[in-house]
Amino acid sequence: MKKLFIRTSVIAGIIIILILLVCFVRIPYYVHSRGIVMPVKEWVLKKDAKGTFISVFKNNLTNSATQYTVTQFQRGDLAQFQLKENLFDSDRVFLGDTIGLISSTEEEKRYVELMAELQVQRSLLKVYTSGEKPEKIRMAYESMVKAEQEYNTQKQLTERQEVLFDKEYISVEEYELSYNELLVKKQDVNVAKANYEALITGAKQEEIDYINASIHALEMQIEQAEKRLSSYYVTSPIDGRIVGQHTIIDNEDIFLTVADCSQLLVVLPVEIYKLPYVDNDHELVLTANTIGSTYNARIASIDNSVQMLGQRQNVFITAIFNHDSSDLLSGMIMDATIDAGLVTIPEYIRRLFRVVKSN
Repeated sequence: MKKLFIRTSVIAGIIIILILLVCFVRIPYYVHSRGIVMPVKEWVLKKDAKGTFISVFKNNLTNSATQYTVTQFQRGDLAQFQLKENLFDSDRVFLGDTIGLISSTEEEKRYVELMAELQVQRSLLKVYTSGEKPEKIRMAYESMVKAEQEYNTQKQLTERQEVLFDKEYISVEEYELSYNELLVKKQDVNVAKANYEALITGAKQEEIDYINASIHALEMQIEQAEKRLSSYYVTSPIDGRIVGQHTIIDNEDIFLTVADCSQLLVVLPVEIYKLPYVDNDHELVLTANTIGSTYNARIASIDNSVQMLGQRQNVFITAIFNHDSSDLLSGMIMDATIDAGLVTIPEYIRRLFRVVKSN
């Protein structure tokens, strides 16, 4: 009887201990994933398949584009982008550094035409507001004849240059120089004709007022054209390191990628059924197998949208490194172990079954 009592007491004690362990003892739960190292900010300069130049300044911490600039050109415009010479002699650029220049034949031609037209109108105004003398009329006529001769000569030269350009015997720059010179000669003819006609006909006050208004409008257009041409000087919006040079991805011609590596992030996917176990400020351990080092990080943000990876629903989270990570490179893949806190044994088992069921 006494042995039975002892045996029963031992069994009851074991059961009580097991109940206490199951209900009150907590064990750590971890979520595993793989992430990619990214800079806190990056700037990408690229051209799409339609020839549109795009400048994107992205904040990877907030997963948002803080600056997005698009430069479009008219069809037939010979737009080109030229990176600054010796740009890649150093792997760093600084805020405000000139990266390259976009050239547009249509914009440059428009600017030359506006400047020439302004010259015409100013010459007209000068003639209309001065007295006319026979000597001035004779000189104006001679200037007009000379301007027409120079224009005809340049026209023949440009036509020959166009044939050579179509056959790719000369460069775009040589043809542009010849074409722009033709425009200048054409405007010289207009100026000379306007001077001559003004001298022989005279002008009324209404005509003078009209010319003044035209000059003002042209000056405003030229100011806008100058601003647009100056915007074609591409400058860096950040201090950073050049992490990518000329590549083509998804039909986009990427000229340059500059990363602000003063702080690095890691972006990693978490399957949606594990998302309830992950929260902001959770700690995680990152392992870089390529260099055999481990790093500590903290979750900074969790996306509020689902993305498909390998036909599975995932949500991306972003974590910030706690300490120096200067030995890491942007684009590195790292194994991640997220510390999702302590859970009871029944909860741990329930989560394991959920993982098995989801897989």
